[in-house]
This record gives sequence, C-alpha cells and structure tokens, in this order.
Amino acid sequence: MSIRYDRAPVKATQNEDGFIYDTPVLTRTGVFVYLNPDGSERREYRPPEEVFHVDSLQGYKGLPITNGHPGLVTSANAANHTIGAVLGEARQDGKNLIADIVIHNPAAVNAGNKDLSVGYKLDLDETPGISPDGERYDAVQRNIRPNHLAIVKKGRAGVARLNMDGDAVFNDKDVTMSKMRLDNGIEYDAAPEVIQAYNKLKQDAADSEAAKAKEQARADAAEADLKKLQSELPQMKQDALATARSRVELEAVANTHQVEFNADSADRAIKEGVIKAIRGNSVNFDGKSDDYVQAAYDFALQSHAEVQKADAVAKQRQDMADKGQPEVSAEAARAKYINSMNGTEGS
Repeated sequence: MSIRYDRAPVKATQNEDGFIYDTPVLTRTGVFVYLNPDGSERREYRPPEEVFHVDSLQGYKGLPITNGHPGLVTSANAANHTIGAVLGEARQDGKNLIADIVIHNPAAVNAGNKDLSVGYKLDLDETPGISPDGERYDAVQRNIRPNHLAIVKKGRAGVARLNMDGDAVFNDKDVTMSKMRLDNGIEYDAAPEVIQAYNKLKQDAADSEAAKAKEQARADAAEADLKKLQSELPQMKQDALATARSRVELEAVANTHQVEFNADSADRAIKEGVIKAIRGNSVNFDGKSDDYVQAAYDFALQSHAEVQKADAVAKQRQDMADKGQPEVSAEAARAKYINSMNGTEGS
C-alpha cells in the first residue's frame, strides 16, 4: 500500500465565526507525473472507476483538513494537525471529484495557501498502458483510500483549489515545493527547508552509524593487539631472563679483569673494556660494528683462557723440577694410568 498527495477554484464563503465553507474540486482522474528517487519521471494513471469508487467516495466523509502534509494522519496525531474537515462524502463532477468542506482555522489560507492536495493510500498496479485520453502511463493506482486533505502552496491535480474570488486571492509569492520520498517509499510535497532538515537527520544517522563502526573497528584492533601481546609474553619473559643472565655474566668477567663500569654502562662499553684489559689499550673500535666488538670479545676471552692454561702447565712443570722430580712425559703418564687400572702398577 502506497500513499500519494494530489492537488486540487463553488465560491468559498466565510461565516460570522470566521469558518470558511467551500465545495471545491479535491482531485481528478487522469495521468499524474511523479519523480523516482533517481530523478526520472514515473507516470501513474488514476482511472475513473478507482477515483469514483463508492468506497473511495465514502472515505472522504469526516476527512481531516491539514495545513500542509504532516504525513499519515491518525487518531494519535490528528489533534495536532487538523484545521478543518470534509463535511460529507465526495461526489463526481465530470472528471473531477468534489466535496463540501469547512476550514476552522483560516491562517493557512490567509498565508496564501489556496491549493488542495489529497493524501491517500493506494495499491500500485505496475502495468503500463495508454489512457483513454491518449496519455502514456507506467502504472495504475488501485484501491484509492483518502487519509487527509491538505491546504498547500501548490498541489498536483491543477484544478484542486479553494474557490476564492479575486479580492480574496493574496499576492504572495508561491514557495517552491519539492518531492520528498521516505525510505519506505512514501512520497511527500515538502518545502526545501523541510527536505534539507530531513536529509540532515538522515546524514546525522549515517554519520552516527559510521562513527559506531569506526569505534568498533578500533575496539577490535585493540583486542587483537592484546591477544598478540599475550601470545608473545612467554617469549618476552624468556628473552628478558636471557638478557639479564648475559648481563650478570658480563659483569662477572669485567670484575675479573678489573674493568670499571656502573649499572647504566652499555654492554658494548664493558666488552671493549675487557678486550683492552686483555690485549692492551691500543685496540681501537671507532667505526666498528657491534658484531665486530662481540667477535673480538669472544676471541679475547678464548685467548686469555688458553694463556692461563699454558701458564698453569708451565707452573706445574716448574714446581716438579724444583722438587727434584723427573718430568713425566705424556706417554709415561698414560702407561702409568693403564697399569693402575690393571692392578700391575709397580710390578
């Protein structure tokens, strides 16, 4: 079920209470042009059998009259929008549909609104064709059921208009009306500022959804980072422990070689100090990489260990010579060891 708004000058009269009575044309039969969302035109045919159907005519009795189209008028909002009423059932007048009306609040008329526009529900038959008057159409309006009658600046039916004489017609300039279609397909005549406000609300809603999606993406990224950190934590602990152990060992070596350092001394600076303590201060590491310093450090420790081992062997030999003991060759020491294992030592 869709909803449409049409526009529709018997001589209007105003009683002593200020109420305006009239029997105007409310709408007509024929082809009406609407705009699609993409800006293209869609031609809809309103046949006489639908416009003048008894159910449709009866539906005008008691119909609320509104100042502009407020949307679908119901019992919940009628008191806020109603400025008059259709007094009885509508009736056919040639190709036009007329009815007796009363406007209780003439403010809209005094403001220059003189056209009439019916807001109604319908079923759209998407069958194209040619009207009896030779007009092409894209669809047929069926089951037309009126909802309200609006007083507007400019309607759609052309002939739907209050019957005001020349003295009663105001010389105000008409406000340009545009078509506004809601997301559910309902189409309205609305002033540009109304459409602008509506579009702003839609844009604000879209921006809110975009901000929400962006915030969700940020939260998802933070959760992913946390999971990654948690998975890497065991290895980080191992790496930190290995670094601490390596530092303790390095400081022990530095103490052995009487290299001065403090808690914030870089590992490289300590290693350079150890190398110079072993090989002398003439060693220059300017422009050398960390890998070079590490290799020189490892080599210096290895060389120092070999020198210490050689010194220990030489000292042992000297001690044996000082005690008058003959120097034992490696071969003799081996033979002595084998004999002790066989229980023949000294035989």
